[in-house]
Amino acid sequence: MSKRWIRRVLIWSACALAGCTAHSAPNAESPISATAPSVANLGPGGLSPSDADPKDTLPYLASDELQGRGVGLPGLDRAADFIASEFAADGLHPLPGEPDFFEKFDYTTQAGPDKANALFLGTRAFLMDTDYLPMRFSKEGKFAGPVAFVGYGVSAPELGYDDYDGIDVKGKVVIAMRYEPMDDRGHSRLAPGGDLSGWSEHATFSAKAKAAADHGADALLLVNPPDSEPDLLIPFSGTFANPAAIAVCQIKQSAVNEILSAAGAPNLKTLRDQITASFKPQSQILVRQTVSGEIQIVSLNAHLKNVAAVLPGAGPNADEFVVVGAHYDHLGLGMLGHMFGPPGSIYHGADDNASGTSTIVELASRLSHGPPPARSILFICFTAEEEGLIGSQYFVKHPPVPLDKIVAMVNLDMVGRIRDQTLYIGGQGTAKDFDSILAQADIESPLKLKSIGRGGMGPSDHMSFAQQRIPVMFFFSGLHADYHRPTDVAAKINYEGIDEVADFTAKVISGLEAMPRDPYLVDADKDSMHLFGSPNFGPSPERRVILGVIPDYSSTESRVGVLISGTTPGTPADAAGLREGDLLVQFGPRKLENLMDLSEALAESKPGDRVTIKIIRGTQTISFDVTLAERKG
Repeated sequence: MSKRWIRRVLIWSACALAGCTAHSAPNAESPISATAPSVANLGPGGLSPSDADPKDTLPYLASDELQGRGVGLPGLDRAADFIASEFAADGLHPLPGEPDFFEKFDYTTQAGPDKANALFLGTRAFLMDTDYLPMRFSKEGKFAGPVAFVGYGVSAPELGYDDYDGIDVKGKVVIAMRYEPMDDRGHSRLAPGGDLSGWSEHATFSAKAKAAADHGADALLLVNPPDSEPDLLIPFSGTFANPAAIAVCQIKQSAVNEILSAAGAPNLKTLRDQITASFKPQSQILVRQTVSGEIQIVSLNAHLKNVAAVLPGAGPNADEFVVVGAHYDHLGLGMLGHMFGPPGSIYHGADDNASGTSTIVELASRLSHGPPPARSILFICFTAEEEGLIGSQYFVKHPPVPLDKIVAMVNLDMVGRIRDQTLYIGGQGTAKDFDSILAQADIESPLKLKSIGRGGMGPSDHMSFAQQRIPVMFFFSGLHADYHRPTDVAAKINYEGIDEVADFTAKVISGLEAMPRDPYLVDADKDSMHLFGSPNFGPSPERRVILGVIPDYSSTESRVGVLISGTTPGTPADAAGLREGDLLVQFGPRKLENLMDLSEALAESKPGDRVTIKIIRGTQTISFDVTLAERKG
């Protein structure tokens, strides 16, 4: 057992007994008024930087015990406590005005299905949790209609398969299996490039819900294919940014077979086997069968917390800050919208983002055992990034230190899979000195740097700071087949690569401590990572246009439309004058109820299209004419 582990145990015990209220005197030159929990009497001193080893911290963060660190799960709080104990072990200071290492806030999330939920076959009532369970992204309200079986609920005529071809499901309740047509070995027939381990986008819950809604269905009942896995209902957990346009429920195979039998149709296994053997849909209207129901979802005010600590600086710039951040949450159990693994699978998030979190812990340990930095360093592990940058948005909207005192922000998100010594860099164009700082840090590093966009916009926490015109850098080791899957486990991490990233980041931080204050270079945002698109963060093949709005995922208000937190410079939305707080309610003739509606509208558009957009700004409804631009890259 290392000295650090001994100290962890002692600190946890001491904090439990004393509530972490004992404090030591602050650095006389530090701007930090809050002081660090004392660790002087909790164990042997002289901890070396190597004691904060990702080979120790990362496996714990990605362990089964922490349940995938999903919002609303106890494992997320355990992770926060663990990170805080690490900061305490290094003698770091809490945020100004905070008694501990937590920046706490409330967030309204969906807690579970309401007792008012119901599902009937005629007058036969099915039991919630036993026979069926609403899905978190379902539209709320009542539904009713005749029943149709639509195979896998896939509409992919371009791939030679369409469960909706030749069947009218308008106003009906459709039953569809999860996944997509398979061969006799259980491999997808639709996966791109013949990927034997994967599925196409048509297997996602969102694609199935969209296909059903597009064909006029009133509701979608999803069932596990026979023999593919235990017939379990997916726990009501995880996140789903885009609510469905229709009601969506999971339903047990036994209930589906009851519906099929009442209509005189073959059972589920027979229908599945026929699709497998022929690769042809077996869709059919289930005669004289009517299903009705109601879906209501309870909202919950969740208590969340960022975990943050300050290493006070010394000297004339000690009142300025370099922020080094990473999100510590992941998807939890059985992420809705993802089809990988049996229901309830743990999405361990070893790379995403236990890797970035453990690197933060290591950097905090290293730098706290050296001389005081020239600028104060704020280490922060954000919560609820997977829910839509919730933690980082809260931080910049309720800053514990003045935003104009933050010189730069470095974000580490997925740095655990270094391959070919390549580290991807984003945001390096947001301050004029960043290129030289990166070049200097790279002189002694074995890493090869590759740009993924010089701007600060992108799908991770650095964007929250970029929107506040704080220069940002984003470090990333690249996507892989385990992204957002239960198979993102600690055993697949490149720990030597993490050490190299930590070495490199430490040198970058040193450069940021010393650099002159640089303004944010807005023009760089024209070359940012894309917010939507394919797994490599590029544009989807079917989506070649850009509007340039940045959705506001952090809002907890219930409203119809797409609330935005800003626009990307140089885009049509920016040129039209859209701004933070605008609520988009119409795109051309299409009414916008949610982000999925906007995404679909853009997918149906082409560069050069001139579109009238309606927004609500305050109490006014305003129309803008925009010309859609071509998405580059």
